[in-house]
Amino acid sequence: MDRPSTRASGVVATAAVHVGIAALLLAGWQVAQPKPQPKPIIAVPIPAPVDRPELVAPRTSDLPISVDITQPVWDEARPDPVVSPPVDRATGGTDTGDTGIGQPPLPPPVAIGPTRGARLIAATTMQPPYPSASRALGEEGSVELMVSIDDRGQVSGVNLLRSSGHARLDAAAIAFALKRWRFEAALDKGKPVAASRRFTIRFNLSAG
Repeated sequence: MDRPSTRASGVVATAAVHVGIAALLLAGWQVAQPKPQPKPIIAVPIPAPVDRPELVAPRTSDLPISVDITQPVWDEARPDPVVSPPVDRATGGTDTGDTGIGQPPLPPPVAIGPTRGARLIAATTMQPPYPSASRALGEEGSVELMVSIDDRGQVSGVNLLRSSGHARLDAAAIAFALKRWRFEAALDKGKPVAASRRFTIRFNLSAG
């Protein structure tokens, strides 16, 4: 009977000890917990109110006055066109009774002459004599020449455009054109001018 009572006393004592310890811990936590500090007060300056001027509507008399006056448009006087009286070609005056005294005479009409190329004079022989050496050798062919003619109708130069294939025939054609050919000069509105013409000379033994 003594053992159960002893155990119960031990349990009660242990529980009492735990309760005491818990009470001490709770009291210590309350003592150690810091108290909350109060929040600082910040002073914010408030600007003084500004008095705004009252808006006053302008009076009609205070507004600027703009006057736009349209300038009148005047018709400019235009001079009458000057009409020259017709000229009488017979007297040099006008048909309004003017006799032409004191008036400059009209220039004579300019005559426009013909325009044409240089022409070979009819009495001129175009065909040069057949070189005897070429005839003996049986040389034949055609020579094409460009002949320059001055404003007097004389041959001033001869250029070989196409050879006959034989130097003797070419030289005979050029020499004959320079020495024997004569032309009527080319005309430009009636005025003699220099010109050029193309000619072909044929050397053919069957032609004699």
